[in-house]
Amino acid sequence: MEEALLLIASLQGWIYTLLALAALVYLRLAVQSNAEVRSSLFGLERERGAARRSRALAMLGLIGLAGLATFLVSTFLVPSVPAVARPTLVPTISLLTTATEAIGGTVVPQAPDSTGCLNPTATISSPSGGAQIQGLVEIRGSANIPNFAFYKIEIKASDSSANWQVITAGTESKVENLLGVWDTSLVINGVYLLQLVVTDTAGNAPLPCALEVVVLPSGG
Repeated sequence: MEEALLLIASLQGWIYTLLALAALVYLRLAVQSNAEVRSSLFGLERERGAARRSRALAMLGLIGLAGLATFLVSTFLVPSVPAVARPTLVPTISLLTTATEAIGGTVVPQAPDSTGCLNPTATISSPSGGAQIQGLVEIRGSANIPNFAFYKIEIKASDSSANWQVITAGTESKVENLLGVWDTSLVINGVYLLQLVVTDTAGNAPLPCALEVVVLPSGG
């Protein structure tokens, strides 16, 4: 349901354009039918013209209702959709890239730039970079930027070019508190990038706090 509302809001410009074009077509048909009714000399022709006029007016009414519904959805319903369900306006994939360097002919991923973790209002305090983790891992830190909207925590394999995967999110600001829990048993063991993205009400996000952790086998 939330995705449908957001889709309507994102396409409202096209929806209004198509509705306006359709309205012009049926308005012209209604005018022509009305002229036909006025100029008809025979009852049968007048009835046919009146029927076409009624259909055109009915379609105009439906088009008007569709336009009103689109307006109501975009103006009143979409703002009530939780911010966490809305797409992030700042793409997080481009905010953090895993650099590589060649060593002995082998491409080795480098550790992520943890500069974003220096921001005390959007940082992960636990686990720390390079930590070895397993099982259920509490992710603690702060997500309390000005005009806070929501935060999300994402992961991806350090040696992978795959997109970030959201593991938890929240719409309440946090200060040195529990941000979420990561069940590492759901991923294969290895080195992972873990990052916190905090977004404000305008869709802006400071540099994410990103760090590298090592996921150990759950039974280890």
